[in-house]
Amino acid sequence: MEIRRIAILTLGVGSGHLRASQAVHQALHDGADDVEARTIDILDLAESWFLRLYVYPYWLMVRHAPGVWRRLFEWRQRKGLRKSAPDWLIRRGCRSVLSRLQTFRPHLVIVTEISAARLAVLGRREGWFEAPILAAQTDFCSEPPWAGSEIDLHCVGSEEARQQLISCGVSAHRIINCGVPIDPAFALSFDRAELRRALGLHPTRPVVLLMGGGVKSAPLDTIVQGLELCSHPVQVIAVAGRDRDMRGRLDAMQGQLALDLHVFGWSESIPELMAAADMLITKPGSVVASEALAAGLPTIVAYPVAGMQERHLRFLVEKNLGIAAQEPAEISRLVSDLLDDSNKMEALSLRGRDAARPDAAYSVAQVARALLEKATYIDLLAMPSPVSGESAYLM
Repeated sequence: MEIRRIAILTLGVGSGHLRASQAVHQALHDGADDVEARTIDILDLAESWFLRLYVYPYWLMVRHAPGVWRRLFEWRQRKGLRKSAPDWLIRRGCRSVLSRLQTFRPHLVIVTEISAARLAVLGRREGWFEAPILAAQTDFCSEPPWAGSEIDLHCVGSEEARQQLISCGVSAHRIINCGVPIDPAFALSFDRAELRRALGLHPTRPVVLLMGGGVKSAPLDTIVQGLELCSHPVQVIAVAGRDRDMRGRLDAMQGQLALDLHVFGWSESIPELMAAADMLITKPGSVVASEALAAGLPTIVAYPVAGMQERHLRFLVEKNLGIAAQEPAEISRLVSDLLDDSNKMEALSLRGRDAARPDAAYSVAQVARALLEKATYIDLLAMPSPVSGESAYLM
């Protein structure tokens, strides 16, 4: 039996790209003994000077000068720029990544981030590997840099992203709407009463899940304080992620508020936490939003990172899949309003489940396997794009 090697290449500037890559990785291995998948994060191998010139400035801008990043992001969209950085910068700064690909000798390369896509294109062009390149986008919206002609096939996160790629000149026959890749565990049915018991939660009081870590953390502590004004006796689960300072501030608030606060750092149990909750307050990252849709969890979106997350917020609000909030006082009011209106809560949950694509990672994996079996993507052409709520499986 020949082992087919698949490299998943990403740049983990935020947790979403990594989580989506891990979901695809797991889907490729699930029930397939003839596949060896390897996820490569450029952050782990790139030259330190590349990180200082390319990655760290992005982190600094979104944290301390979001207006600057917003203008730069929108300018890049208006100009239709096909590169997020000069080729020489990516090529020289990521030579160790190309060397890793050369050693691995992949039969297919899946890319889940724009810079990773450009690096893969350069690597194949310059002979570091010979394999098809499959772009698996992790956003609800697309960008011009994805539209490179040397990417063999695109899996996108929404019909909007598909149309945007077409407007950038990509053939519709090279685009498959698979949804944003997530762990399908978010769509599983859990015993809520048992989960709440295990988490030390009151069985009947409403539970609000609060998330917002990543490149720029939302002010979780301020939001928690605002939830004291909620008209219902809410219990709050606050997930600080890897933000140790925020975790410390939240820990210090426990026992000091007129609500029940449970604090988590980085957690692998987000499917269970979502299943235990009545609603979610989060930044509009496409991966966490897709996870909440799969869980049927009514969501309030706030504090988007400048750039793509602002587009995600508009996407969710326009499709009535989330409710936008601007400040902690408004969040508290919205939580109270939702808890007062069970019909609205149920409608949000139903719309979310209807729009959800919990099988998206497996759809990407299936496209990947099809590419491995064919010399080109010709046999995938003219596949009908699935409608909302319909499986994206090709076979």
